[in-house]
Amino acid sequence: MAFSVTDRTLERLEWAQVVARLAGHLRTAPAGARLVAEPAGLFEGSVEAAEARLAETAETRRILAEGDVPPLAGLRDNDPWLGRLAKDGVLAGSELLALRSNLDASHQTARFLERRHELAPGLAALASGLVGHEALADAIDDSIDEEGEVRDGASRELSAARREVREISGSAQERVERMLRQPEIREVLQDNYYTVRGDRFVLPVRADFKGRLAGIVHDASASGTTVFIEPQALVEMNNRLKQAELTVAREVRRVLQTLSHRALPIVPDLRSNLELLCEIDLAFARGRLAEELCASEPHLDREGRFDLPLLRHPLLPVDEAVPNDLRLGGDHQVLVISGPNAGGKTVAMKAVALATLMARAGLHVPAAPGARVAAVDRVLADIGDEQDIRQSLSTFSAHMANLARIADEAGAQSLVVLDEIGVGTDPGEGAALAQAVLEYLADADARVITTTHYNLLKEMADVDRRFANACVEFDAESLAPTYRLKLGTPGSSSATAVAARMGMPNGVLERANALLEREDRQLDRLLSELSDHRASLERERGEATRLREEGEAARDRYREKLERLQARRDQLFESMRQELDGAFRDAHAEVAGVIRELQRKGSAQEAARAREKLLALESQAKKVESQQRKRTPPAAARPKVDWTRAKAGDPVTVPGGMDATLQTLPDRRGRVTVLAGNARLTLRAEQVEPGQAKQPRGHVQHVQTAPPPPGASARIDVRGQRVDEALARVERALDDAARLGSESLEIVHGIGTGALQSAIREHLQRLPHVHHFHGGDPEAGGAGVTTAHLGPG
Repeated sequence: MAFSVTDRTLERLEWAQVVARLAGHLRTAPAGARLVAEPAGLFEGSVEAAEARLAETAETRRILAEGDVPPLAGLRDNDPWLGRLAKDGVLAGSELLALRSNLDASHQTARFLERRHELAPGLAALASGLVGHEALADAIDDSIDEEGEVRDGASRELSAARREVREISGSAQERVERMLRQPEIREVLQDNYYTVRGDRFVLPVRADFKGRLAGIVHDASASGTTVFIEPQALVEMNNRLKQAELTVAREVRRVLQTLSHRALPIVPDLRSNLELLCEIDLAFARGRLAEELCASEPHLDREGRFDLPLLRHPLLPVDEAVPNDLRLGGDHQVLVISGPNAGGKTVAMKAVALATLMARAGLHVPAAPGARVAAVDRVLADIGDEQDIRQSLSTFSAHMANLARIADEAGAQSLVVLDEIGVGTDPGEGAALAQAVLEYLADADARVITTTHYNLLKEMADVDRRFANACVEFDAESLAPTYRLKLGTPGSSSATAVAARMGMPNGVLERANALLEREDRQLDRLLSELSDHRASLERERGEATRLREEGEAARDRYREKLERLQARRDQLFESMRQELDGAFRDAHAEVAGVIRELQRKGSAQEAARAREKLLALESQAKKVESQQRKRTPPAAARPKVDWTRAKAGDPVTVPGGMDATLQTLPDRRGRVTVLAGNARLTLRAEQVEPGQAKQPRGHVQHVQTAPPPPGASARIDVRGQRVDEALARVERALDDAARLGSESLEIVHGIGTGALQSAIREHLQRLPHVHHFHGGDPEAGGAGVTTAHLGPG
């Protein structure tokens, strides 16, 4: 079904102001004229067409991000004279010049978007319909100059005719100048000059001397004191000049007619080009507006759901508008927004309606990425916005007539926005009527947003699951609105607080509070307390989120630092190994030389003993090298753990060849816990390899301890020990942890009297290789655990 919205609804939502901002980003006059003439023409009839426009807007933003713009500046509106051309008319030189400019814009824009096909496939496909007609453009360029005049070189005949005009005109000027110098003529002139009347050279003669100069009178001054006479001596030359000028005019018209006839068959292409270029200009204007609004591309939801994170009103300055999350659809069809006057209820409601209109017009919406807008086919509104200076207060009858029309037209694919529904009559009747209308719209499966002060409507969410509450916050301390929208909570109207903020006398406020029913005061107090409590929880949650993010960032920084240090350590070990290999080779060569020298001198026994020691050294070196290679096999040869069969207690190996026992299987973050000796390590699952089963009792296997990988942590339990024993164990454990490359050490000391905890923490403060420490996480033991983080002091 085609999209529908009335002019009255567009006016109430201030759609014209959105269109004006969009028009400000257009680069061509024809596109601007079309937009102003038909602003409702922006809306696409089908969801698929709207999605295509949204995708084009995204494409223009990618092109604009690279600093490129299409060459549209020369586009002119050709509609006024194309109609005349279609009737076999002849275009003027300026019109042909505009036609040539449009052909050039078509050709250049098509090439511009074709070269950016990967960035903007939709726009490139659109531009493929542009036809350049380069031959006609070149012919116009050869015949018409930049001022719209036909060039002399347009034809041989025109060139000859204009040359003749120049020659005759020059000769005529020379003759008339000679006449001005003749005494008998100068004495009859009003002034010593010549001029042109009717394309003929004439002299200004005093009226009382006109009989003294033979010639033809062409004109007279307003006062009658001067007559303009063509001297008889110039008549023949003026006639020749006129004939030459007529020849020029005929040839100019012939050139214009020839070019016009060449343009006649491409009139459909010219009209199509103009429409496509205006559409491309509009697409780039949408992209520029999206950048200005910091907007994002919405998803048109065919299930009727709205999910608009950090939504802002598009007509408010980006740095001043308060963003709000808004959701509707799915479980809830009707959103009831309550709270104080001037608190932002109507602004929030209008923002949703405008986002819907913008999405159907191919405009990105002022919300965070991931925004969803219901693919409705109708937007209906009843808004009495006192903030709009153009709005006059409507009567209750007109209000009801509008609601009746909305109730009749609304359906499953409708968005209905109602400002202060049911006002203007007895509050009890108005609230009952408002509830009935909202239930009727919910029965029709429409999506509805309404603002209200009626408690009856605020309570609907408790009795009808199709309803949901939202409120705008009010700061009880400053007595000012925060303009933040909170979903799931009704709000107090805070009428007396707003009145106090507006300067109402205290006596009036005290009397008003006294007149309020006890239940109303209690409800307002509860709503206010609930709002304050929720705001406090939001602040605490925000602070917790900030601390968590800072902690994760710090952990990542230390992990990266440890990885760099371990990489550096490996480089140093490799460098040392190479140096030792070199030294061994040098020593081998030196000993071999000594052996040869002993053999040469006849000391065979000493040479034999030296040779045996050398062979022993070579054998030991090869054995050490073989063991080192076994400990660090190539990555491709390393076996992987089958996590579908693995279980706690399985033997595993951590990087570096260290044997360990699996404690836990991979969690949702892909991390496992292993026990390596007395150290409990947390590693990534891909860092763990299958280990060998434990050897039978009595078999002794020598294992070289290797450092754990980055991200590992160790744990030690000193509960029940004396302070001096515990401190000694802690210091040894810290040394071991540093040697093994652990990031931290968890020290379990218990709570007790707190003496052991205090002694350990004081001792940690004096250790240079302890970067910082803190109490354990609740799941790790809380106050009974201290976690020491290792690093440079």
